Amino acid sequence: MNNEKAIERMALPLFLVSLPLTFIDVLLPMYTSELGFTPVQITGLFSVFSFFLVGMKLLIGRLTDSKGRKFIFISGILFYVFSYYFYAISFNVTYVYLATILEAVASCCIGISTYSTVADLNDSRGHNLGKITGYSNKGGLVGIALCFIVLNNSALIDGWHRLFLICATASAIAAVYSFINIKNTAADGFAAAKPDLSLMKQKIIILKLIISIFTSAVSAVFVLYPKSRFNADLLEIAIAFLLPAVVIAFISPALGKISDNKGYRKSVTISVSLLFVSLILLPFMSSIYLYGIIWTFYCIAQAFFGITLSGIFTADLKEGRGTAVSMYTIGINIGNIIGPVIGGFLFQNIDISAPFIFSGAAFAVILLSIPKWIPLLAGDKP
Repeated sequence: MNNEKAIERMALPLFLVSLPLTFIDVLLPMYTSELGFTPVQITGLFSVFSFFLVGMKLLIGRLTDSKGRKFIFISGILFYVFSYYFYAISFNVTYVYLATILEAVASCCIGISTYSTVADLNDSRGHNLGKITGYSNKGGLVGIALCFIVLNNSALIDGWHRLFLICATASAIAAVYSFINIKNTAADGFAAAKPDLSLMKQKIIILKLIISIFTSAVSAVFVLYPKSRFNADLLEIAIAFLLPAVVIAFISPALGKISDNKGYRKSVTISVSLLFVSLILLPFMSSIYLYGIIWTFYCIAQAFFGITLSGIFTADLKEGRGTAVSMYTIGINIGNIIGPVIGGFLFQNIDISAPFIFSGAAFAVILLSIPKWIPLLAGDKP
């Protein structure tokens, strides 16, 4: 199959299922606060999401190899349909957590099937990963506009209900489209063999796990911080959040090209440096809009690092690609279980700026240790 077509056929379904995946990071903490959740309960949602991802990924990775990319991709879309429906009817802790669990399974299916497809094609990996990220983020941008329209005409709780019914319907359309148009890539039909991960790839998993702890510690309090520091309302937070969403949606393919063409070693160093600098600056911002600008640089750095490391990992994978990808992403999710708990604890019990300072200091240490990882980045350009 033509590489471009294999990726481009995923564009519409990824766009449709991603409608709420940008605004939910802002809206879910506000919605659950309205329902009376505590800060620890709110940040705990991020840990529950990652916990169920870890539990499902090895199974889904093996199924991706044995049943095919298309089957798992469509299954993920259907899980999104049910997740968004349960979000729509969630008025208590039970339904919110159930919807979060279903979203975790959906994310797992979509992530492993798309990454495995990129590994199958084994060409311009960074660029293809960037394109996939771009499709999802463009869906998130339209979702933000939809969020404004719906919430501008109704109260938060009623608007939440309508919003997620619309998203569930869009995902159902994506499932039908995918059933008709998505094709299995050439590697499908391989036995679900146990992947033989090199020492380099094992260490990449560990590095991504470590980074994920500190990025998720910050992401979990992204909305809570401006509410506490600036007394910001939903509109102000959304405006601050919109800039990185727009930028990432359109520059992700370019970030992937930089990784492919300029060298993975340089890309890792630059991205970790930006993570460190932006986190040190964030607590000193005097307005929510300055906060939003610095947060944009942080999001660019995080996307750049993720695309680069994923491109390295998916290089030269043989049999058992789905299983190998699941092992890589499990490392991410273990970090995402630990990080929000740390971030929520520091925010609630130490200081609202503590998660940023804690993670910024950690990135300084990681930055100094990068030379130890550089020889492991095979195929890097000097």
